[in-house]
Amino acid sequence: MGTMLCSTVYAAQLQVVVRIDVQRGCQLVGTTRSAGIEQLGVLDFGSGARLDDPAGPLSAALISQRQPRLECNPDTPYQVRVDGGLHGGVGEVRYLSAATPSSQPIPYRIYADPARLIPLPVDVPLSGRVPDSGSVDLPLYGRIEPLKGIPAVGRYSDLLKVTVTW
Repeated sequence: MGTMLCSTVYAAQLQVVVRIDVQRGCQLVGTTRSAGIEQLGVLDFGSGARLDDPAGPLSAALISQRQPRLECNPDTPYQVRVDGGLHGGVGEVRYLSAATPSSQPIPYRIYADPARLIPLPVDVPLSGRVPDSGSVDLPLYGRIEPLKGIPAVGRYSDLLKVTVTW
């Protein structure tokens, strides 16, 4: 008599749930770190003997190796705030100062757009929402209005703290 082999195969189907919770978040891109502080760039007005040019104000745009930007989930609210700098400021005016104490400070203004229509007043946040692209450029533009007086010779400077929150 032959042997009867019985081979029964059993099967089960199982499910696995796969998921991720995407949370709001942002990252600053295009900045360089120096002594623990992110460096956004330099606003350089150049050089000249006088600041009373009838052709108009002196202008500067942020100089940086890469244009700084904020990368976030779309529709993330953010704010950009610029302080008054080392020499203080009131309203929309900040001051460049020289190392010599007898020099008069040179007033200047900061803007968020190249046309210089959106001012960034001292310590007043500029609010926005990240577009669908997920990226927001963080440019800064400056302007020195023509001055009546002739400034003393020297390098005038200021140091601004820019705070980006989201």
